[in-house]
Amino acid sequence: MAGHTFLFREGIWRAEGEFLDGTGSRSEVEGRAQVRHYPDRWVLESEMRTRAAKPIEQRSVYEIVPFPPGNIATAWTSQNAALGTLRGRFLVVGDTILSVYESATGRYRGYESVLQREERRCAARGALFDGAKLLSAWAVELTLSA
Repeated sequence: MAGHTFLFREGIWRAEGEFLDGTGSRSEVEGRAQVRHYPDRWVLESEMRTRAAKPIEQRSVYEIVPFPPGNIATAWTSQNAALGTLRGRFLVVGDTILSVYESATGRYRGYESVLQREERRCAARGALFDGAKLLSAWAVELTLSA
């Protein structure tokens, strides 16, 4: 996907922004995401933690099917300690990567978007649900550092 650098370029992205829990309580969040490309898969390792008295930490490892030539969508799976196996799709629409996903049981569902702001900067927004109940939402700025 010409122009989009998140996922399509290997490197480490720093994340800073805002995290909301299911009640709407806000806290600052920081983290990182590392993208690595292999011939048969891409790997995205991410971690986020809140800057709070009782920090919340989220870690995930995504295995992504490389985008086939000419396709704007691909599949991914992730192992998450709290949610179990997640399965989703990435779809590139213009300057944005959209992602929808659900847990293997169907209990958890979520959405995320990554808007390309500049070559080394993106904005990510997302939300996670347990059925109809909001568990969390986030708004972070991503900066490519390596």
